[in-house]
Amino acid sequence: MGTEIYYFSGTGNSLTVARDIARKIDGKLISIASVVDRGNIRTDADVVGIVFPVHFSAINGIPGIVQRFVENLENANSKYIFAICTCGGFSAATIENLGKIIESRGGELVAGFTVQMPSNIEAVSVKEQQKLFDEWDNKLEFIHEFVKARNEGEFETMGLPLKIALAPIFFYYKNKTFNFFKKISESSDSDFKQLIWLSDKRFYTDDDCEGCGTCSQVCPVNNIRIIEEKPQWQHHCEICFACLNWCPNGAIHGEWISEEVRYHHSDIEVADMLKQSSFKD
Repeated sequence: MGTEIYYFSGTGNSLTVARDIARKIDGKLISIASVVDRGNIRTDADVVGIVFPVHFSAINGIPGIVQRFVENLENANSKYIFAICTCGGFSAATIENLGKIIESRGGELVAGFTVQMPSNIEAVSVKEQQKLFDEWDNKLEFIHEFVKARNEGEFETMGLPLKIALAPIFFYYKNKTFNFFKKISESSDSDFKQLIWLSDKRFYTDDDCEGCGTCSQVCPVNNIRIIEEKPQWQHHCEICFACLNWCPNGAIHGEWISEEVRYHHSDIEVADMLKQSSFKD
């Protein structure tokens, strides 16, 4: 019984949200990376929260690791399940898509919330970052009261009229996203999951890399090995940019990523990110 908050985070935005809500509702904080590869996942908690960043909203918005986690849930029925997704842009149908997966596991997503946070691919001023953090503090109170009361039916997702109006735009960006990742992954694979995994081929380090291993340690999916004092990506990447944004020397780059952007949440430290992976057995 009790409450469990499962999270996935690359730059600390979703970890901050998950940690804050866990403290508010006296829930246990659990890294999705720590349980996702254990096969079938069972929980004794009667309240389950899932917190994650939106990835590629034109596709389905759900990071691969989060989708695998939900697909492995064994006893989703009779649980009060809510979700919070963080994004620097538009969440589109992310919450709706997550609800469909949970439903396929015999459960029900009773509420879904979207939290705007600083982007990790576009530069955001310190002033704008603080504005978003303050907005989250206010929203935290609302979500806390909502979950505490076991309310249902709050979904921050696209309505049908907006979905119809934006369908051509999302169709365009879906094709554009697929073609882009086929190019950078050097693959013609039509499976988007595989394209994401292979896109780490375009990460590289410069002469400032000291082989400290921080990138390997903060990677939530153990995708980086340090070989001859240099990181080597193992092609099962989640594109969370933890390696790039937590490198102490700013020595990691991606050919398609702006050099102006090096962001992680100001309330999260490297030690907090290390726990996400160190939970693993």
